[in-house]
Amino acid sequence: MTAAAPQHEVVAVLGAGVMGAGIVRTFTRGGCAVRVYDPRADVAAAAAASAGERASAHGSVAEAVEGATIVLEVAPERLDVKLALLAEVEAASADALIASNTSSIAADALAAGLADPSRLVIAHFFNPSDTVPLVEVVPGPATPPEAVERMRALLEACGKTAVPLAEQVEGFIANRLQAALYREAMHLVAHGIATPEQVDAAVTAGLGPRWALAGPFEVMDLGGLDVWTSVADGIFPSLDDASAAPPLLRERAERGDLGAKSGRGFAEHDADAPARFARRLAALLAARERLDADGAAG
Repeated sequence: MTAAAPQHEVVAVLGAGVMGAGIVRTFTRGGCAVRVYDPRADVAAAAAASAGERASAHGSVAEAVEGATIVLEVAPERLDVKLALLAEVEAASADALIASNTSSIAADALAAGLADPSRLVIAHFFNPSDTVPLVEVVPGPATPPEAVERMRALLEACGKTAVPLAEQVEGFIANRLQAALYREAMHLVAHGIATPEQVDAAVTAGLGPRWALAGPFEVMDLGGLDVWTSVADGIFPSLDDASAAPPLLRERAERGDLGAKSGRGFAEHDADAPARFARRLAALLAARERLDADGAAG
């Protein structure tokens, strides 16, 4: 797995649904040749067509990984499915770096299915994958630092903000932070302190705009660490500490109210809701880029 210049990488993307298609476009925009496979041939063809002439659709895993230097699986989030696919990739490709887009499965569980676990690294994209800049890069127990660096360099060359973790942890960074916020949000609603709409407004009109420009440590620095020491002492003891999904969430999921995908979750949704959100997110990120550019110029 010797390092190659990012523009010389040939990337195979296995799984071409909404997430996979965005990943294909990310790599082609970075100048990579991309080989696409999906069990649904029409889906693979559509993903390749959406990415332009640098992408090609292929009819099997073996065909897609032929000549690839990096293989990224974007299979459903089930360990058995991913292990079967990774074993197929390893059998068909002798030396490609093997990456997984998992958001919740531990790297050591995935690496355990490989004859050579040092070939595995996690590259966790966020949906919409060709819009959200962040990709978390997570090593397995046997992943060498140069493999992590190689994936980081490729992602950065393709316009992403790649954040390598020193070691694996459940949920990585972003999902752990999200989970902490979601747990407290559901606690506030379950105890009648606020409605889901009011909690969302507190984030989108307050926390969200700040977090689009500064992370939690920079916000604490700007506010004063003496202030945040007092805040932590005062608020932390009353924060929710649930260790499982609360009834507010579980009961909706069990009755089929799954959110935008089913038309109802905590609120009603029409079919265009995901696309509308993606357009708003793209506009917000473009505005942030302009602000960053203005700040650098000033």
